[in-house]
Amino acid sequence: MRALRPLRALRGRTDVAPLREGAGVVERRTSLRGRAYALVIAVVLAPVAVIFGARQLDELEAGRMLADARRAAEAARGAVEASRGAPPAALASIEEAAAREGARVRVLDGGGRVLADRDGEPAASLRDRAGDLFFGPEGAPTLRDHDEAAAPLPERAEVRRALERGRDEGCSGALGGKLLVCHAALRFDAGDGPGVVLAQRGSPRAIRALYDVRYPLLKLSLYALLSGLALCALLVRRVVRPIEALRDEVLSRAEAPLSGEAITARAPREIGDLAAAFNALFAAIAEQGRSNHAFMVDLVHELKSPVAAVRAAADAMRGGGDLPAARAERLGRALHDSSQRLDALVTQFLELARAEAGLPGEERAEVDVGALVQGLARALREDPRHASLRVDAEVAEARVRCVPGRLESAIQNVLDNAASFAGEGGAVRARVRAQVRVQRGACEIEVTDTGPGIPAEDLPRVFDRFFTRRSSGRGTGLGLALARAIVEAHGGTLEAASPPGEGACFTIRLPLVSHGVHTQPTDDSPGV
Repeated sequence: MRALRPLRALRGRTDVAPLREGAGVVERRTSLRGRAYALVIAVVLAPVAVIFGARQLDELEAGRMLADARRAAEAARGAVEASRGAPPAALASIEEAAAREGARVRVLDGGGRVLADRDGEPAASLRDRAGDLFFGPEGAPTLRDHDEAAAPLPERAEVRRALERGRDEGCSGALGGKLLVCHAALRFDAGDGPGVVLAQRGSPRAIRALYDVRYPLLKLSLYALLSGLALCALLVRRVVRPIEALRDEVLSRAEAPLSGEAITARAPREIGDLAAAFNALFAAIAEQGRSNHAFMVDLVHELKSPVAAVRAAADAMRGGGDLPAARAERLGRALHDSSQRLDALVTQFLELARAEAGLPGEERAEVDVGALVQGLARALREDPRHASLRVDAEVAEARVRCVPGRLESAIQNVLDNAASFAGEGGAVRARVRAQVRVQRGACEIEVTDTGPGIPAEDLPRVFDRFFTRRSSGRGTGLGLALARAIVEAHGGTLEAASPPGEGACFTIRLPLVSHGVHTQPTDDSPGV
C-alpha cells in the first residue's frame, strides 16, 4: 500500500510526470498541453523570426559585398592611373579585378562616357538557385536588371558624389527590395579631366523584400497567433481531457486492479483504443492471478499426500517400543516413497522456474537432434516398463543450438508421455525433419502415439502445471509444462493435437543451425 501513495498523489495533476524507478521522486516534464501551445507559437512566429534573422544576415553579407566592391574599384583606379588615363591599356587589369572580386566594374570619363565595362559577377550559387523558388516565374533579379531600371550612369547620385568628394560607397535595396546592391565609386584624374571608377555587386534577397512589410506581417502573425491558440485550446480540450480522465480512472483501480467493471471507452477513437488496452491488461492480470491461485492449490494438493505420509510414519515411530519388522519395513518404504515424491516435485518445480526464465547462464552448443532422438527412442525401446511397446524412429540430421541436457529432458518427457498413453501393445513414432524456409530453417520433431488421444476439452490444458490424466500415483503433471518451457527457452514452440479417433501428436519446432538431407528410417519393433 505504501508503494501506491505516489500513484495516488498523481491524481489531479495536469502535467505528465512518470515516477523515477526506485527513487520515489516524480520527474517533472513538459505536459502535452504545454507542448501543443509551444508548437503553435513556434509555427506562427517562425516567419517573423526568419525575416528578422535574415535582416541580420543581410547586414553581414552587405559588409562582405561592400569590401569586394571597394577592392575592385581601387584595383581598377590603380590600373587606370598607371595607364595615364588610357583605359584601353588597363582593360586586362580591370577585367582581372572584376573577376577576382565578383563585381561589375565601369570606368567613366569626365563627360560621362563609359570607357570600360567588365562584368565579373559569378554564376548563380546553390544559395541563389534555392532563393529562385521565392521569386516565381520571373526568376531572381540581377544587377543588369537594376542598371536597366536605374538612371543613366552620369546622373546617378553615387557618381556625382564621387566626383564631388572623391569617394562614395554604400549598400541599398533595389527593385522593390528584392536585390541588394553594394557600390564603391572612386574619382581618378585623367588627362582631359576627372573620371569615376564604379564597382558594383548585387545579390537577390527574397526575404529582404518581406522585411519592408515586416510591421503588417507582424500584425498578421499576432492575429494568426490568437486564432491558433484558440484552436489549440479546443484541440487540447478534446485530446488531453479524455487522457486525464482515463488516467484518473486507471489510478483509481491501483489498489484493486481486478475489481470493478471495464474502463469506459471514450472519444476520440485512439483514447478508446487505449482504454481497451488497459482493459486487456487488467484481464491478463486477472487471468494470471487465477492461474497462480490454481497453481498454488494444485501444489498444496500435490504436497499434502507425501507430507501426510511422512508425518504419519514419524508419529508411528515416536510411539516408542520395538516395531515389528514388517511394520518397520512398511514405514521405511512409506518414508522413502514420500521423500522421493517430494524430491521429484521440488526438483521439477525448480527446473520449470529456471526454464521459464530462459535458462540463464547455461552453456549452449550445437547438437544433432536426429541423433539425440534416435538415442532416446532406443532407450525407450529397451525400457522394461515398455517391453511390448512398438517404437518407430525416422530421423534426419538437424543441428540446433541448445543446452543439450535440457533439450534432451524436454524430448524425453514428450516420449515418456506418449509411451504412457500408448499402453500395452501400442506404438510410438518419433520423426525428425529439417525444413528450410525462405528466411530461416526449422527443425521439426513430431511424436505420435496410438493411445486414446486427448479429449477436446482437455487439449487447452495439456501444458498446464500439475494437469494429468494418468492413473493415480503416476507422474506429477509437470513433465509437459517443463518440456514446453524448455523448448520456448530455445526460441521454439511445442504444440499438441489429437484428431478424433486417433492418438495424440506433439510437435516441437526449433530454429536450425544447419540441416541435412538424408533420412534414416528404422523399425524398432520388439521381437516378441
